[in-house]
Amino acid sequence: MLRTDLTGHTLDWVRWLWQTHRFHMFPVDHPALPECAGAHHPERPCDGKRGKHPCGRWARQATDNPALLRAVFACGPRNIGIACKASGLLVVDEDRPGALAEYAAGIGQDLPETFTVTTAKGCHRYYRQPPGIELGNGTGALAGRGIDVRGAKGHGGYVVGPGSLHASGVLYQPLDPAAPLLPAPAWLVHALQAAPPPARNPGASASAGRGSVQGGRPYKVLTALVATVLEATEGVDRNSRLFWAAVRMYEHADRGLFPAESGRAALAEAARRIGLGDGETHATLGSARTTAGRGRR
Repeated sequence: MLRTDLTGHTLDWVRWLWQTHRFHMFPVDHPALPECAGAHHPERPCDGKRGKHPCGRWARQATDNPALLRAVFACGPRNIGIACKASGLLVVDEDRPGALAEYAAGIGQDLPETFTVTTAKGCHRYYRQPPGIELGNGTGALAGRGIDVRGAKGHGGYVVGPGSLHASGVLYQPLDPAAPLLPAPAWLVHALQAAPPPARNPGASASAGRGSVQGGRPYKVLTALVATVLEATEGVDRNSRLFWAAVRMYEHADRGLFPAESGRAALAEAARRIGLGDGETHATLGSARTTAGRGRR
């Protein structure tokens, strides 16, 4: 009975999201399942955070075909994943409530009331991607403010949509179901395209791996990048700091400053120290590799 109720609940939300916004969706693990539905996925193993892992290769599965959506979400309780690139979305994930409004006020701008979904920690603000520009997952000038971004660049990112259940028992819900889905404002686009703020203490020492990088400038550069990750605050900027440091690391490695394997190992160890799971770290480092590679073209 519980399985049927949860499945029907999800199907109602999928139907509403399709009718209202025509999002491209795919199934995600649900906390009510006995084990993570995405636990055996080779690209994103479960790190213990239930209810967030795709049940398969989400970029390929995401669809706006109503018949396919009914079929894939009728197999049992599932959370709802929304593919940002296919849906033309830019989603700002606030883990610290009011963070984006605070930034907007600081630069003399208003925060438009777009379609917004409350989450366990804060909210997801949905915007349409700006025409002619593909924004990715980088936070730019918003780094360190308790904000993550999911965009359309490359394969794009995804968010867990409304109607989904967080492992804590919190239901993701629209703040106002009738709110319009607005284009990303120009000031937000500019902020996301800006360079991230510098690390607070670039000279801090940290381990860079067992002798993989010798002294001199290579060691100092990698040490500063590792320090950027180690200074992250839980629930605020761990992912954004790791992503920014990894992109810079790959850029330096591509110029021959040090081996990419050494840099990746050092940042992965730093991520472990600040409490990021292996799956989350692997995904962030992979996204950074892709972003750095596009910068060479």
